[in-house]
Amino acid sequence: MTEAGVSQPVLLFGMAETTRNGEGGLMVRRIQRLGLSAFVLLGLAAGQAKAEPSTAIFIGVAAGAAIAAGEIFQTAQPDAKRAFIIGGGGAFDFLARDNIAGSFQLEYRPGWQFYRLKPMFGMFGTSDGGVAGYAGIGYDLHVTKNIVFNFNTAVTFYNAANGKHLGSFAVLRSGVELGWRFEDASRLSISVHHLSHGRIFDKKNPGTEVIAMTYAVPVANLAKLFGR
Repeated sequence: MTEAGVSQPVLLFGMAETTRNGEGGLMVRRIQRLGLSAFVLLGLAAGQAKAEPSTAIFIGVAAGAAIAAGEIFQTAQPDAKRAFIIGGGGAFDFLARDNIAGSFQLEYRPGWQFYRLKPMFGMFGTSDGGVAGYAGIGYDLHVTKNIVFNFNTAVTFYNAANGKHLGSFAVLRSGVELGWRFEDASRLSISVHHLSHGRIFDKKNPGTEVIAMTYAVPVANLAKLFGR
């Protein structure tokens, strides 16, 4: 029999949590984290609904499911303190195909996070000469040891050059990733992102989607590779 006030481990989706009998503190903290994460991520993505309702709904539902599952069940976060460098390529404007082009990206995610939200900084370019830089946050949901779902959103500054113009230099880039995590913590993922400004800066707001294949390498792995 357990005495009141004695901490007991609770295993949820492979992660140990500690709670105290007779207290609802653990659930309160989960609800607080869920509310904060949902407010930050979904609030940023909501503005895009005016441009592409179907895309915004898809991203919103996927993000909501990931955040809810992660916060309620407190899924493991094995990469919380692991920094990544991510590279990839794909197709820009692959859905509307008004001005489809090749795309490439380079991204850095530092080895820390706040309320399970990991910062991200990156850039991408297109074969039409378009370039962009972005900064935002991402949320990992480790479904299994190897399957990782990620939702991310970032403020983006985009110069279209000879490519598709989005009606504003400043846009929001929101998307989802589904990846396979290898034993060395590297990931191979497929991602879909939507870019638009939600008619905040101009009535012209065509929006666009980018599909890509990416590979994320832990910075520590690169350091070992080069003998540091």
